[in-house]
Amino acid sequence: MRNEELVRKWKGNKRYTLKFVDALPKEDFDFKPSSEVKSYKSQLSHITSWLRTHSRFVTDNAFAKSSLRDSRPTGERSGKAKLTSKDLIRTALEEFFDAFLEKLEQMTDEQLNETVDVWYGKRTRYEIANVMDNHLSHHRGQLVVYLRLKNVKPPSYLGW
Repeated sequence: MRNEELVRKWKGNKRYTLKFVDALPKEDFDFKPSSEVKSYKSQLSHITSWLRTHSRFVTDNAFAKSSLRDSRPTGERSGKAKLTSKDLIRTALEEFFDAFLEKLEQMTDEQLNETVDVWYGKRTRYEIANVMDNHLSHHRGQLVVYLRLKNVKPPSYLGW
């Protein structure tokens, strides 16, 4: 896959993922199908935090200037955004996708083929972007079930 195809894939991921944020009314964001699983809000928060954390291996940390970073003094920071509402989650996802896409658009195919160290071994930046895509798809699939349980029609699938 060339860089331009990867960019097109992630533009599609942005459009499709934001539809999941918009699909459920904010008063239902704490919905949990059972006590053993995350709420809808927690699923989206997890998606956001995981993508932001993992993307640093692809883009060399695109999120240092995010407006949603933890604002506590340095020694007390968790490094995670405070994603406590539908609006904050949507903003954080938009920031993630915009920053990630900006970095991807600047990268060459050679840079995407560079190998970097990740906690599960050495991978190319391209492989890590695909791990991120797979993880995002996994959790969006879970959100489809949440929406159906709330009698909300899930967003129609958007490919690239």
